[in-house]
Amino acid sequence: TLTSLVPTQVFDLVQARLQAPKHLRAIVVGGGALSASLYQSARALGWSLLPSYGMSETCSQIATASLSSLAQNEIPPMNLLSHVKVKTNAEGFLLIQSPSLLTCYAQVQAGVAKHWDPKQVTWFQTEDKVLIRDSELQILGRAQDYIKIGGETVLLSRLREKFESIVLQQNPALSSAFALAEIESERLGSEIHLFFESHVAAEAVQSVQKVYNETVLPFERIRETKAIAKIPRTDLGKILYSELKSAHIIKKDG
Repeated sequence: TLTSLVPTQVFDLVQARLQAPKHLRAIVVGGGALSASLYQSARALGWSLLPSYGMSETCSQIATASLSSLAQNEIPPMNLLSHVKVKTNAEGFLLIQSPSLLTCYAQVQAGVAKHWDPKQVTWFQTEDKVLIRDSELQILGRAQDYIKIGGETVLLSRLREKFESIVLQQNPALSSAFALAEIESERLGSEIHLFFESHVAAEAVQSVQKVYNETVLPFERIRETKAIAKIPRTDLGKILYSELKSAHIIKKDG
């Protein structure tokens, strides 16, 4: 009656238009950000999703939506669990204190075991920028999600969520065939490129690009589109953006 999934697996359920089994009470979703559009699409198919935030360093979840949130269809806030204390530093990054927090990191380098304690006077700093309201936690984005385009700060995860929503509305079957990536630019610092699998029709690419460009700020628009054989992904379906960027460099140099 209970299980856990990552957003990519939720996406696969939605793409396949699978209905949730009636005996399933709830699914804890972690391992990545769950967009509002994907959440609502899954809920429409009967999947009872509880967005959560956790990490290996605490051996646990840190915040999870409540069961009562399933009474509504809007993506719910995540409530902090009782074992954690949280705060933010001057840059807005989340700091955590908990009895379940790691003791140290350990790694073997060149045959030599090394260990170190990343905590700062019992607090562990994450790479996530957040908002904390009473007992609720809102994730704004990871450090690497913030990029500069023409001097403007842009949250890349927000653009990807917007693009995913557009594709889900237009053609859910093609959702896994697209990926947005930031590419270094001498003029702008970074710019947004759209990668798509070569089997996707040109009209479909032009359609999603047009709608996306009309809904974002001018400097956030897609500046180039690139066809590749297949979007590189991990075994769990997460996009390998480093490989996408490598494909861009190889194609450019070639």
